[in-house]
Amino acid sequence: MKSTVRLALAAAVALGTIVPASANHSWNGYHWAGNGSSLALRINTAIASKWNTAVGGSLSDWERSTELSLSTRSVTVDPKKCSPIAGQVLVCNAAYGRRGWLGIASIWLTNGHISQATTKLNDSYHDHAPYNQAAWRSLVACQEIGHDWGLDHQDETFANRNLGTCMDYTNAPAGGVYNGFDYGPSNEHPNAHDYDELNIIYNHDDGYTSATTATNFGIRQVGRAVPQTPPSQPTGNSPAEWGRAIHKDGLGRPDVFLKEFGDGQKAITHVFWAPDVK
Repeated sequence: MKSTVRLALAAAVALGTIVPASANHSWNGYHWAGNGSSLALRINTAIASKWNTAVGGSLSDWERSTELSLSTRSVTVDPKKCSPIAGQVLVCNAAYGRRGWLGIASIWLTNGHISQATTKLNDSYHDHAPYNQAAWRSLVACQEIGHDWGLDHQDETFANRNLGTCMDYTNAPAGGVYNGFDYGPSNEHPNAHDYDELNIIYNHDDGYTSATTATNFGIRQVGRAVPQTPPSQPTGNSPAEWGRAIHKDGLGRPDVFLKEFGDGQKAITHVFWAPDVK
């Protein structure tokens, strides 16, 4: 698998694809605790069939990483709440309202490590033009799920040429010419730099894992406390529920929010605002 990623990166360089010079888009180093070898993560989906292709395709793309071993199952939960599941990832879709966002990813940090994560996909936009296209659904699903691993964006400018990765904001996720500008490649999938960044983020042994599907979940290590159970409280669907803004996107809109619960517990929400929302 590692050779596949290296070959993909070499091919990108050979073809002169426009990509960053190196992988440097960790989301502040956030990551799931693990042993540095193929983190086993359970992905729970509470999605309608219209999202099967976008979400399923994104999960297949991300599992190409040598650092992730994903097991997926469908669950019955209230998708509007999308309450987190300790040690696991939950992906939901619902009509969350015309609140300006296409998707949000929330991660909960327990003593510095991701301990649970959710992705919400907003049908209040994706059921209507222009966001009801397959390319928009693929971009948003891929990017928000990518945040659940600890990845940040490679680029945050909407109106420039695409980098060929879903971790890049754009006005034209399918690429090509849009409104007279050539956006270049599609931004519907990860690229080699995304896999390279995951290798960097996860290439160490934390001494335990914060993912419940791994065999050493919560095992006490010498000099290390047993990880706490993260809060089950969902992050909500509006800025007032996400905590304080700590980052802005390329259009100057607050897109990362921090909510602190105390005792080393916090939730961080990354927001994908619709490009045409000011």
